[in-house]
Amino acid sequence: MNRRKKNEQRPSYRIPDFEDKTKRQAVEKLYYDTADMATLFNVCARTLQRWRNEGVFPFKRIRGKIYYLKSKIDEYMEREEGADEDQE
Repeated sequence: MNRRKKNEQRPSYRIPDFEDKTKRQAVEKLYYDTADMATLFNVCARTLQRWRNEGVFPFKRIRGKIYYLKSKIDEYMEREEGADEDQE
């Protein structure tokens, strides 16, 4: 008996949550990785490394991979966007 038939025969309270399509929610991305940042700012990985050395963005290194907190990057972009509007 396949899984779908098996779940259709179960009472609704016994259907596993991971298979209940109505309960699925979109997972919000909390971090950017190096590839995301390079695309977002249209720069190469070496520029991101220089920015990390200069302390432009806070970052975390987890198992050798570098992640940037999305909320901090968005704050930075808002701040820089506001600074550009003030100069005009």
